[in-house]
Amino acid sequence: MRILNQTRYVHQFTMGMDKAGREYLSLVVKGTFTFPERSSDQPRPAEEQRPLVMADEFTGAPGFSATLWESDFAFRKPRCDVVLQGAAHAPGGRPAERVRVGVKVGGWSKQFDVVGQREWRVVGPAITATKPYPFTRQPFSYDTAFGGPDRSDPDDKAPPVYAANPVGCGFGTVGGQAKLPGQPLPNTEEVGEEVTSPYGRYRPMALGPVGRGWPERLRYGGTYDENWERNIFPFLPPDFDERNFQMSPEDQQVAFPRGGTPVILVGLTPRGREEFRLPETALPIRVFRGRETCFDARALPDTLIFDTEARIFMLAWRIWVPMRRIITEFTEAWIGEPTPAMLRAFATGKRYVRAVSTAEEEA
Repeated sequence: MRILNQTRYVHQFTMGMDKAGREYLSLVVKGTFTFPERSSDQPRPAEEQRPLVMADEFTGAPGFSATLWESDFAFRKPRCDVVLQGAAHAPGGRPAERVRVGVKVGGWSKQFDVVGQREWRVVGPAITATKPYPFTRQPFSYDTAFGGPDRSDPDDKAPPVYAANPVGCGFGTVGGQAKLPGQPLPNTEEVGEEVTSPYGRYRPMALGPVGRGWPERLRYGGTYDENWERNIFPFLPPDFDERNFQMSPEDQQVAFPRGGTPVILVGLTPRGREEFRLPETALPIRVFRGRETCFDARALPDTLIFDTEARIFMLAWRIWVPMRRIITEFTEAWIGEPTPAMLRAFATGKRYVRAVSTAEEEA
């Protein structure tokens, strides 16, 4: 399929399939934008556009560490994921033991506390934590949120694990209390819920993607039993829920954002506070099957990703068009506003022409 892209955004198409087994053309577009220097300025497309993520990337060993960036090729999402990777920055660059960070997009917001490095201590039957070590910059992720395996026995190949966050830290079991001293506490805490025991049921606090095999997503994955193996494989089970494609926890899923939506980031950059509005988010996309226009709409993004350390954010759009037979039946796609030359070529049937800008055409 020929793609005429009038934006600077990256794109790629592939094939998708729903749980009924119907095949679709899936087109994904991702744009990278820089944080403006002033809140009144409009975010602009970055000079270097981040590439599409082809496969999940992790902070360490896959399955044993947090997801850094998830593949951009989810089939479709019912809502918009908001995810963020970054670090807490102490106000004014002065070391602090605790910093509250937060992100707000339109009417949605989330905040939690980032705490300096601490360790568990055991004094008789009592379990305490050391005082937080002051920091000026403290990275955070699900690796540093409450959870993880019981690390008291390094030779245990299958230790007890905190299911809500299998890759975190701070979790322990009563049987491993003797080896608890020196084990790290999490660097993040829910507001008003200080972590005081390795045996507690604390909510892991981070802003990155949730692991595909974690309970929060696994519950939407469907049933893979003997009936599925015998009668349905290799298709998805009938009870598969497309909420499984959402990479963020439910409290980070929002309505598809529109241009002008206000964004506020607090405690996540050395400046302390970043405030701006999203650029235009309605992206014109048109797909052709020969002379037939089989898709024509202004798509809204279903993914909003912040990399606060790089001072950029990314928007991802995706569309899906049912296939009749094979993916090669789709002949052309337009991304962005078509040029007059493209419209004339389409009207006259001369489809395969070089897409030129208005400036080039006028020259």
